[in-house]
Amino acid sequence: MTRYSWRRRAGVVLDELARLPERAMLDEGALAKALHVAPRTLRRMVNRWQLPPPVPLGGRSVWFAGRVLAFIEAGMIRAERDAEKNAKRFRELST
Repeated sequence: MTRYSWRRRAGVVLDELARLPERAMLDEGALAKALHVAPRTLRRMVNRWQLPPPVPLGGRSVWFAGRVLAFIEAGMIRAERDAEKNAKRFRELST
């Protein structure tokens, strides 16, 4: 898979999640399908803090669509901030 196709797919994933109501509950299978990953990969992403932990409900693990999106957006903001700090440090070191 090329980088472009992955980015394109990632944009579609976020779009699919954004179209859901904020309080829509997704079980493991539904969230894995929405993210285009296997359920095992989904569990690994939670363990690596790439996704928020699920909420237990009736013996199942569920996620709120809005919470998943907010978590991803917060991670993107942190990554952007870190990149800006690193760029500033690099500019300071190169002058």
